[in-house]
Amino acid sequence: MPQNSDYYVNASLSCMDLGNIEKGMNEINHSRIHGLHYDIVDGVFNSCFIFGDQMLKVFRRYTALPIIVHLACQNPIPYIKPCITNGADYIAVHYEAEADLLSVFQMIRELGGKPILAFRCDTSVPHNFTDIAAQAEWILKLSVHPGFSGQVFQKEALSHIAEMHQLLTAAGIDKRIEVDGNISTATIQECAIAGATMFTGGTSGLFHPLHTLDESIELLEQAISFGGNSYGINDE
Repeated sequence: MPQNSDYYVNASLSCMDLGNIEKGMNEINHSRIHGLHYDIVDGVFNSCFIFGDQMLKVFRRYTALPIIVHLACQNPIPYIKPCITNGADYIAVHYEAEADLLSVFQMIRELGGKPILAFRCDTSVPHNFTDIAAQAEWILKLSVHPGFSGQVFQKEALSHIAEMHQLLTAAGIDKRIEVDGNISTATIQECAIAGATMFTGGTSGLFHPLHTLDESIELLEQAISFGGNSYGINDE
């Protein structure tokens, strides 16, 4: 990978201290966090429920950072307009969802948002990947199953990331690949080697009781070391 490659860390809001949102958001706003990852899980796409459109308004009041809503939902369409209305900048929709992705992407843009193409950790790269990816802002690849923190990193995601990166490069499509799930100092380097340049931080590597957010980012940054060269995580 190029030596001046930029990396970004987004914060998973479901992993922060939800009992003290104002304090947590203040720390995020004064850190090098690039954006905010907001999960909505419908209990069908995976067997749990996380957040909703009303809670999104609360987070939006506390920050000007971009908010990425990850719709881990079987039918994403009913969630899109409420989420954009309540502060979402980006909407991640799953390849596995029951929806016409290109039509959904168009709907997101018409409502003022920007679409992201998401994949579960165990979903192989489809034959039409580049066609759909070209219409998204970037790719979100899960490395755990959606909705539960503290899961084991799924190694199969790495080969999928590498294949996606190769296909995008060969097609001349300039899109970032973000990885979400158990991102830590033990896993981030493998993700970067595979081709990821954006990472969602949660309980495994970002929200740590003994470190500030910036200290955690520094530790992640140090872990993305290639042959003695440490690549910077972008803090713009």
